[in-house]
Amino acid sequence: MYGRPRIYETKTITSNGCRIHLFKEKDQNGWKMHNWEGPAVEPLTEEDKSKKEYYLYGKKMTLEQWEEARKNREGLPWYKNASMKGATRF
Repeated sequence: MYGRPRIYETKTITSNGCRIHLFKEKDQNGWKMHNWEGPAVEPLTEEDKSKKEYYLYGKKMTLEQWEEARKNREGLPWYKNASMKGATRF
């Protein structure tokens, strides 16, 4: 593998008619729902669009809270910032 090892993993799964975006920090056991780009839980059908759910690092948010958090972030999230890779340990 080239470069530094990642300190996080992401994956997207499909369950109960929804696409779910997940995030896990290295050396952690559990996956958390998380998505900076949109809802972490996205219904696959048009009629279920009202069932969108927004999460950041496992914390459920309203659309307004998610938009405010997204607006207030600067640059890349810490887990995508090259200078933070390998520097953070929990």
